Amino acid sequence: FFFTQASHPRTMYTSRGILGTTYSRDASSSKKFHRHDYHDYGTVTMRDYMIAQLKKNTLSKATHGNGAMELVISSRTSRTAIPFPTKLHLVLSIADSEGFDHVISWQPHGRCFLIHNHQEFVDKVLPIYFGQTRITSFRRQLNMHGFLRLSKGPDKGCYYHELFLKHKLFLCQDIVRIGEKETGVKLKTDHSYEPDFYSMRFVEPDKALTP
Repeated sequence: FFFTQASHPRTMYTSRGILGTTYSRDASSSKKFHRHDYHDYGTVTMRDYMIAQLKKNTLSKATHGNGAMELVISSRTSRTAIPFPTKLHLVLSIADSEGFDHVISWQPHGRCFLIHNHQEFVDKVLPIYFGQTRITSFRRQLNMHGFLRLSKGPDKGCYYHELFLKHKLFLCQDIVRIGEKETGVKLKTDHSYEPDFYSMRFVEPDKALTP
């Protein structure tokens, strides 16, 4: 990606072939840190994504409609089969209907999520949906997949990834494992620029796909 000065968003095509808006900072900062450069995929529809993937000949057969996947996330087999970002997205999607949205939920804008009650999350959510019993294991998965934690503002304590958006399950398949495997060390996070999600458009469900 090519970076611009902070607070100067610009529209661009990313390396994924998807049209988005870049919110970035000066590229002169140290490369030894994870930076909060943010590319806005909030307006990308399933149709946009399908067209971009078709051009790359990598369209996945797993997604259809608005990105819904017919997956059973509570079975032991599915725990190992479903990629972590997809599983997390599905868990957030059912939090309200299953009655644990007071434990973990999307923020109103749909660009990050918050664990409201860590103890209940460890006791009631982690074992059932992730097959884990320690919050440190869950955080390690977030770090390995490039999620960043916000340290200030109304979203303080929330985790986000530019491709992890409410109603955009199909984008999860482009989230890859990063970090220690490439450098051999755990990278620190540069908090000098963090995205302000309340200044961006709230993520909304896709309209029905039309020919």
